[in-house]
Amino acid sequence: MDPSENLAAEYSAKASAYARLWSPVIRPMALPLLPALPLKTAARVLDVGTGTGALLTDLKEAAPAATVIGVDRAHGMLQAAHQSGHRLVTVTDAQRLGIRTGVIDVAVMIFVLFHLPKPLLGLREVYRALRDGGTLGILTWGHDPGAPGLSIWREELDSENAAPDPRDPQVMRQDSMDTPEKLRRLLNDAGFVSVNVWSRDAAHQWTREDLMAMQVSCGMPARRLPSLSIAQRARCEQRVRTRLGLLTEAELEYRPEVLLAVARRPD
Repeated sequence: MDPSENLAAEYSAKASAYARLWSPVIRPMALPLLPALPLKTAARVLDVGTGTGALLTDLKEAAPAATVIGVDRAHGMLQAAHQSGHRLVTVTDAQRLGIRTGVIDVAVMIFVLFHLPKPLLGLREVYRALRDGGTLGILTWGHDPGAPGLSIWREELDSENAAPDPRDPQVMRQDSMDTPEKLRRLLNDAGFVSVNVWSRDAAHQWTREDLMAMQVSCGMPARRLPSLSIAQRARCEQRVRTRLGLLTEAELEYRPEVLLAVARRPD
């Protein structure tokens, strides 16, 4: 399988845990982007990489006259969206949208651009789908220290000789867009104009229980743990649980920088 297909399979497998444990963390980070988009007058809105559809209700509320469509390559994620009542969702690749040229008023890409092996290709495909004067909104990571406890996980996984993270670097392209300058350059190279990029400091207070549950089901540890035997995994998880129990409330707070961008296809 190609890297994008592998990533889609990974996200499909963890869709339920993702919807329960990770979507509530990142959805609030996306909400400040919506007022910067011309959603009130939009007729068609496209959520590229909609995942479990966490933002679709917010988009529908912000764009009451619009048809809001969610697309994602991970079938399992879209099943979760469908179970939440969202019907206009479909499986498609962000780099080959299968949408007619020039029909979308507003598109959003929320924490998805860095997952594309060729981010510029994905931006150009969204550009193609937008009407003249259409708007794209993006949310991606700036400086991200990683969720609390990741260094603990790395130490304990390494001590058990767990295999490296199997996720292909081609679908982890954060370093190509993790500053305003890099993201602005990508958008300009794709042909967008009126590019506005800004940063915000986000925050999420984890509980120890939710943090542990997220990391063994959705995060990097979830990808490395299967390489261990049952006994090794049990030892590793117990040691991590004990060490996470020693973290203070301040140390359990997740404080990443996020980048928000609004750009327009020329008239």
